[in-house]
Amino acid sequence: MILALDIGNTAVKGGLFDGSDLARTFRLTTDPTASVPAYRHALRSHLDGTEVERIGIASVVPAVTERVAEAVRAETLRVPLRVTPSLTLPFDMGYRTPETLGMDRLAAATGAWSLYRKEAPDQPLVVVDAGTAVTVEVVSADDIFLGGSIGAGPDLTRRALARGTAQLPEVQPTVPRHAIGRSTNEALHAGIMLPFLDGVRGLLARIADELGAEPLVIATGGWSTLLAGHIDRIDHTEPHLVLYGVRSLLDLNP
Repeated sequence: MILALDIGNTAVKGGLFDGSDLARTFRLTTDPTASVPAYRHALRSHLDGTEVERIGIASVVPAVTERVAEAVRAETLRVPLRVTPSLTLPFDMGYRTPETLGMDRLAAATGAWSLYRKEAPDQPLVVVDAGTAVTVEVVSADDIFLGGSIGAGPDLTRRALARGTAQLPEVQPTVPRHAIGRSTNEALHAGIMLPFLDGVRGLLARIADELGAEPLVIATGGWSTLLAGHIDRIDHTEPHLVLYGVRSLLDLNP
């Protein structure tokens, strides 16, 4: 088996691949205070005696990366490969500051390329990763990673409103039927979710205009299904796109 790990701000997502097939996934809470033994114990219940041949890690939480890497090394006796821009990639790097690029973004773009390039050999590829943050990655038709955008997701906006104001409550945002909220809760739903949807929709339109071509758009992350239900430009949803990208980078970097 091959183990791919995606260490995000909220969760550590894991995937066990049997060859190129994703056999099973698991999820741990990202805890910057957890020790190496704690992460090792949590991982053990999911690996369950599985023989792991190779491991790849994409992380955006430096404080957690080393502990998780040490935990998987102790549990599997394998040294994990960490995703960085210096690895062999399936595309050329056109990003001006690759050293500042989030490794989840790089892995997501790689996952999109590995899963969908054959379907769209002459189209740009665009990834919308909608979770805590909403990031967009663009790979040109001639396989250059161009960059993208970074914004706040609905949960981040919700928390910012609740913490930055004296009277607004935290809500669990859902897409409202109306833009005019007739209560504070309804107004928050409208103010959080409708700009989120309209923002992604408008951003995709602007990207298509800049590229001069209609891209193949893949959505991933916790809000991807909702986005796909409201935005016609989204062609595919793949919740485990980053894990597929980590898996593909292991192939490219034996």
